[in-house]
Amino acid sequence: MKIFPLPLFLLLTLLSFSSCKKKDVKPGEQLPAATMEGKNSFGAMVNREVWVPKGRPSTLETNLDVVYDPNYAGGSFDIRAFRKTKNDPFMFESMALGMTQVNRVGVYYWGKPDPEQHGSAFFYSETCDYLNDPEVYRVGKMEITKLDMKNGIIAGTFEFTVAKPGCDTIRVTEGRFDKKLL
Repeated sequence: MKIFPLPLFLLLTLLSFSSCKKKDVKPGEQLPAATMEGKNSFGAMVNREVWVPKGRPSTLETNLDVVYDPNYAGGSFDIRAFRKTKNDPFMFESMALGMTQVNRVGVYYWGKPDPEQHGSAFFYSETCDYLNDPEVYRVGKMEITKLDMKNGIIAGTFEFTVAKPGCDTIRVTEGRFDKKLL
């Protein structure tokens, strides 16, 4: 009978317990890469599930709208993303991020009192409206990683939480966008 030395046994035991825990991502569903090249991409994890814009019921409107106006309120930035729900092909979920005083690469916060900076993050689902209700709690941040007016590219990352009495709390993490401005 061969006996393993104690350090080798401890190492093997440690390795067997330290395996990485994978996210439950369905095949074909993954977040777009966090790029800064104007690839017109958007995605986030919403309550640990991949959320990307797709299948909006109306063919007259796009699934992703990004507007940046450097001349309004010190730089006005707005993203609206839509996707069709799983239960009803004519219903949609939407996510909206907005902020003023966006005029440089940097971190901007929602839910942080700043008299010069105004912004918010919204979420709408088929079960609950987290939009303009005063009872909605929202906090989060957005980081602009690229603001290139010469080439018309804005890119960044975001995360936020919205909560409302009687509704599930929505936790948005690993958010990213990379958009060519028109």
